[in-house]
Amino acid sequence: MVSLWYPLVLYGLLYYQTGLINSVVVSQFLDDFFMNLDVWIFGEFPAFFLREKQGNAFLDEFFHFFYFSYYLIIPLTGTLLFRKDVKLFESFVFQLSSLLYLCFFIYILLPVEGPTALRNEYYHQGGLFQTMVDFIYKEGEKPGAAFPSSHVAATFLIAWWGSRHFERLKIFYWLTCLLLSIATVYCMFHYAIDVIGGLLLGVLAVLTFNRVDIK
Repeated sequence: MVSLWYPLVLYGLLYYQTGLINSVVVSQFLDDFFMNLDVWIFGEFPAFFLREKQGNAFLDEFFHFFYFSYYLIIPLTGTLLFRKDVKLFESFVFQLSSLLYLCFFIYILLPVEGPTALRNEYYHQGGLFQTMVDFIYKEGEKPGAAFPSSHVAATFLIAWWGSRHFERLKIFYWLTCLLLSIATVYCMFHYAIDVIGGLLLGVLAVLTFNRVDIK
């Protein structure tokens, strides 16, 4: 049991290490370039027209919940696959680990902090899920892991697995993937270009690992 599940525990530990290594490898973050790229593509910073200055208390909590759902959907899908077929679970963990480790490697060479500093201006005291997400970032986050969004990349791969092996949950998985992708920008943790990069990486992972199943 331990040998099957321990890789999921390592994700958080290895993720944190990338934030300690990137500052040694690269002298400064690349946020200016990524924010300017967002503005060039969309005309303005996407989070500004998604949320606006005043925001909405319900939407703020709604999207923070879906951002937090990332930490739930991994063990949920793992448990469902484990109960269905251990071999499926092993394949799922291998694919998810490979994808996340690739993201972690990119974070070391291409460190981007994301627009999290703007949260101090736009988000103050919030509801339960905003508080929980803020706690996670305070205790477990090291800057430099924004591009590509591992939240989006991993959730896309998970949604593919969930929708393929649990037909009744197909809408749940893809809707979660969509709302989580929006939440990463709305909650000002990622630039929109981070989301695009995460989606492309998630699609690449599905195509690379599951060509036979797709056919």
